[in-house]
Amino acid sequence: MRRIQTHLNLLFVLILTAALTVSGAISFYRTQQRLEAELADYQQRMQLRMETVVPGVLWNFDDIQLARILDAEMSYVGISAIEIYNGDTFLDGRKRNDEGQIVKISLPQLEKSPTQFSLNYSGAESTKTLGEVRYSTSRKLINQQLKEQVIEKIIEIIILDLLVVLALSGSLQRIVIRPLSLLRDRLNQIAERESSYQDIDLPRNPYQEIDEVSLGYNRIAHRLQDDVSNLSRTEAEMRQAKDDAETALNQLKEAQTNLVQSEKMASLGSLVAGIAHEINTPVGVILTSASVLHDESVKFHQMVETGQIKKSDVVNYSQTAEQSSTLILSNASRAADLIQSFKRVAVDQTSEVKRDFELHAYLNEIMTSLRPLIKHVAVNIEIDCHEEIKMDSFPGAFSQILTNLLNNALLHAFGHLDDGKTRDSNLITIAAHREQDWVILNFSDNGVGVPAAIVDKIFDPFFTTKRANGGSGLGLNIVFNLVTQTLGGTIRVYSQEGLGTRFEMRIPCKIQH
Repeated sequence: MRRIQTHLNLLFVLILTAALTVSGAISFYRTQQRLEAELADYQQRMQLRMETVVPGVLWNFDDIQLARILDAEMSYVGISAIEIYNGDTFLDGRKRNDEGQIVKISLPQLEKSPTQFSLNYSGAESTKTLGEVRYSTSRKLINQQLKEQVIEKIIEIIILDLLVVLALSGSLQRIVIRPLSLLRDRLNQIAERESSYQDIDLPRNPYQEIDEVSLGYNRIAHRLQDDVSNLSRTEAEMRQAKDDAETALNQLKEAQTNLVQSEKMASLGSLVAGIAHEINTPVGVILTSASVLHDESVKFHQMVETGQIKKSDVVNYSQTAEQSSTLILSNASRAADLIQSFKRVAVDQTSEVKRDFELHAYLNEIMTSLRPLIKHVAVNIEIDCHEEIKMDSFPGAFSQILTNLLNNALLHAFGHLDDGKTRDSNLITIAAHREQDWVILNFSDNGVGVPAAIVDKIFDPFFTTKRANGGSGLGLNIVFNLVTQTLGGTIRVYSQEGLGTRFEMRIPCKIQH
């Protein structure tokens, strides 16, 4: 996080540097123009002097005077070389070497160039061209002066930036940073409750803006004192209310758990009653057949003992024994199947053990156990699960889900049907198919459907429209929790009033946990 002092110093340095740079650039441009103008002016004056003096010197063949003139003109450092010609004949010249010294030229070195002019001699009768002057200029002086100016400007910028930083840092430290640091320390003391209420005020400040902040802080600090006092008085009450709320929540969760468990045991109890009633018929047939076989066996034994047995008696006894044993075996097998299905389903419902099972076979076992519930109801159940779907899941959850959905359908979907309805016209369909690693399980009926106003509430706990008929409002809530939490899937309901209801469950084939 940036500091105010560093940010302001950097901002002022940038502004000052930019301003001085612009000013220096303008000064540099003006100096360059001035030096260029001075060089051009010197060239004009030099040409005027030489056009005035040198023709007479050449006319009189005064080499000494010519050398003096050349030396004098070379005194200006802007001239790097001068050559004098009489026609095309080189007469004399001067140049400046690398060390800046003026040396005599014995051979011409300057070719034709724009920096040359003719030397004319005006006599009494006519003007005659005696020769020409060639010279070259150097920008060394100009560049040197410009370089010195740039260096001076850079030094000036650095010095001014340092002075601004020092002055601004001192001012900010005294006017802003120290009051802000004191304000920070006071706030930290209040936050950590390290100070008493008497030493939290900020002192007055000679600067109006900072003093207004100090006064505002003092007002807020005193108001916070009152708020802290009020909070300390209510803190114990809030803590007690929190404890009471947690206790009530725990009691509510315990009561909900008990209700859910009671709902599960109630469905298991109805299953036990139905299975017991269903088993009663084959057991009665077994007892009757066994009794008839016993009586016939006693009579047959007596006839054998007395020696009064006839062939017809043996034939009659064998027919009776065969018929009785057939009835005993068939009904015993039926009772064994019912007991076995009930045993597996009941054990699954009362335990939460994960195991491998085939969905199609297990659905049939569940329906076998639940058929007593619909034996005397005009509802037909169809299972559509053609694929051999292998599951690694909790079979007890599947049994509880289908039991609750079946009870819900019998109570709500077909609860208002007339007694004259036929079994085939009222249909419950359980369909399952596999989609990659998921099983899509649909439980649908063609009953009365769910009104649109309550379709979004049917999974809420304790919500029921059949409370007067024994509905607890937990059946579909248990289904929702088993599908979403135990089986790790999703469930949706689709219903239209008068056209039935469909529960679509998307369940993974293999539970990971």
